[in-house]
Amino acid sequence: MKTIFQDKPALFPEKCADGRAIKPITQVLLDRRATSHFKPDPVPEEYLEAILEFATQAPSGFNLQPWRFVVVREKANRARLQKAAFNQEKVGEAPVNIIAFAIKDDWKNYIDQVFHEGVRRGYGKPEMIPGLKKMASDFLEKGIPQQTWVNRHTMIAVTTMMLVAEAYGLDTAPMEGFDPQAVGREFGLPQNAEVIALLAIGYGQTPDKPYGGRFALSEIIHDEHFGHPWSSHAKSAGQTSENTFEEIERRIIEPLQPA
Repeated sequence: MKTIFQDKPALFPEKCADGRAIKPITQVLLDRRATSHFKPDPVPEEYLEAILEFATQAPSGFNLQPWRFVVVREKANRARLQKAAFNQEKVGEAPVNIIAFAIKDDWKNYIDQVFHEGVRRGYGKPEMIPGLKKMASDFLEKGIPQQTWVNRHTMIAVTTMMLVAEAYGLDTAPMEGFDPQAVGREFGLPQNAEVIALLAIGYGQTPDKPYGGRFALSEIIHDEHFGHPWSSHAKSAGQTSENTFEEIERRIIEPLQPA
């Protein structure tokens, strides 16, 4: 079966549904929270389409795009999914739920078409295809477990969905609490499908979940080698802008002072 390719999305909403400006990516990252309860308000079709379109722009190894999605909107189907998701209320409440999955080893069915399409669009030359295909096949068959590979790449696309939804003023709830076999049975997924995540999309009930704080960079980032904590030269946690400027001034002046 021939695989259909598309170009980058060109038509998508340029404002939120209520007319507000789209949030910049920095604000998106600061505002996004996992939503516990949703309003029944529907997600406008053009915004759902944009979320799905941008998810397909996520990067993937060798551009093989292993992610697949089932969009669940009908009330009866949301109820079935809720039952398979340990009866989480948000699944039944949210007007849209996404089942994110991948079919293990399915890349073998379209790897040739992906590489030929890449050449057609200017990536490399036709004579490069056999070498690229061998390199990719060797890695995917011998270098990494399929479950690991499809999980990594599908979650990049799911994360993209969350960020685009937030930019448009929508709320999301990613979920790993579900019975993958039950989800597969209820929605007719192939036997070799790996159900990776569920994502509820809609308008959250207020108030939003409060910010829970994040680890300081020095707790999670190592400078060049494990055991060498990152030392930020910018503002650190709990430090005011005034403190930061004083510290910068001190570092400039001290070397100029006589010993």
